[in-house]
Amino acid sequence: METRGVPSAIISAVRVGVVEQLKALARCPFDGARVQYVEKQFFETLGKSGACGLSELFAQNDEQAKTITHDGQKHYRKFLSLGKYLTLLGEISLERGIYQSNKANRSICPLEVKLQFINDYVSFAAAEYICYSLASMTLREFVKHCEKWMLMKPSEGTVKRVLEYVGDFLETSGFLDMVQSQQTVPEEAVTLAMSMDSTSVAIRKEGWKQATAATVTTYDADGNRLNTVYIGRMPEDGKIRAKRLLEKEVEAITQKHKFRHIVCIADGARDLWIFFRKKFPDAIHVVDFFHVCEHLSKLSGLMFRDEADATIWYKKQRTILKEDPNGASKVIRAVRYRRSKLKENPDIETELKYLQRNRKRMNYFELRQKNLPIGSGIVKAACKNLIGARLKKSGMRWTIDGGQTVLTLRSLVLSNRWEHFWSFFLDRHFPEVVT
Repeated sequence: METRGVPSAIISAVRVGVVEQLKALARCPFDGARVQYVEKQFFETLGKSGACGLSELFAQNDEQAKTITHDGQKHYRKFLSLGKYLTLLGEISLERGIYQSNKANRSICPLEVKLQFINDYVSFAAAEYICYSLASMTLREFVKHCEKWMLMKPSEGTVKRVLEYVGDFLETSGFLDMVQSQQTVPEEAVTLAMSMDSTSVAIRKEGWKQATAATVTTYDADGNRLNTVYIGRMPEDGKIRAKRLLEKEVEAITQKHKFRHIVCIADGARDLWIFFRKKFPDAIHVVDFFHVCEHLSKLSGLMFRDEADATIWYKKQRTILKEDPNGASKVIRAVRYRRSKLKENPDIETELKYLQRNRKRMNYFELRQKNLPIGSGIVKAACKNLIGARLKKSGMRWTIDGGQTVLTLRSLVLSNRWEHFWSFFLDRHFPEVVT
C-alpha cells in the first residue's frame, strides 16, 4: 500500500485548522462556554485532517498504469472521473481513473475494486457504525444524530441501502454456524437454560403479528447467570425458523461442554411444549413460575367475592407453590376445595385444567434447592428489550425483511457477538485484483 504524501497532507490540514482556531481563541476570554466551542472545533479540525489523509491515501493507491488486466481481460485507461465515498470522517471526493476493455461494455474503476466499499460508496467503518447504531436507533434518529455529532452525514436512503446489504448478508452467509463453532463456554457453567416467548409487532398491510424471542443462558452452581445468547425472529408460521435457531444454539453449546442440568422454560403455550418434548425430552421442563402466579391470581378473583380474602388466599398459595416440596399438588387440591363450595364456573375449570396439565412442570421447591431457574424473566425481558424497545416505538410499521435485519443486528449486540460478526463480514470481502 502506497502512503507517500499522506502524513504531510494530514499535518498540513491540522496545522492550518489549529492555527486559525488558536488565533480566534486568543481574542476571546477563557470560560466554560468557550471550552465547549473549542472541543467541537478541535474535533472537526482533526476529523477533517484525517479526511485529507484518506483522500491522499486513496489517490496514492489509485491505478496509474495505461493498461491493466482485470478478470483475464486487458483494460485501457480512458479518463478521470469524480468519485465520492462516505467514511467516518465525512464524504471524500477525488478524481480516479476509469478503465475499459475493448471486449467489455462496462467500465471499471480499479480504486473501487480495491476498496470494495458497500454500493461503491460506503466504507466498512462507516457501515459498521451505521449498523451498530441502527440496532438501537430509528433511521431518522440516527440521521439526526449524525447531523449533530458526526463528521459523516449519511442520507436516509444511504442508511437503508446499507441495512439491506448487511441484512441479506446475515441471512445467507452462514455466520451463525461460524460463531457457534467458535464460541466458548465458561468452565464453571453447570446449567443450560433455554426459553422462548412471543410479542406482537405491527406489520405493514397485515396488522399486529407475533414476533419471537428466544434465549440460551448458562448458569454456575450457585445459580448466577454467566452468559445469554439472544435470538429474535419476525412473525412466521409455527415459529419454524426461531425454533431451528434455538435448537442449533443448544446443539452447538452442548457439544462443547457437559452440563449437569439442561432446563426448558416457557409459559403454557402448547406449541412450545410440543417442541421442547420432541427436541429435548431428557431436559427439565419448567412452566414459568410467574406465569403460573398470574393464573393463581385470576383464580383468587374468581373464587372470592371479597378482595381482601382473594389476596390472602393468593399469597398463601403462591408461597406454598414456591416453598413446599409438594407445592403443585397442594395448590391444586386447594383450588378443588374452593371450587366445591361454589356454583359451577367454566372459567374456574379452565384455570384448574391449566394447573393440572402443567403439574409435572411446577416442581419449584426442588428446582430452587438445586439453584435452577424457575422463571422465564430473561426471555420476557428479551421480548421488551430485544423486540419491543426497538420495533414497537410509536407509529412503527415493519416489513418482515426490514424488521428481521434490525432484530438480528440487535441480537448480535446483546449476545456480545458483534466483533465476531464484523470480522467475519470483512473477511468475506476483498477478492484479489490482478493488475
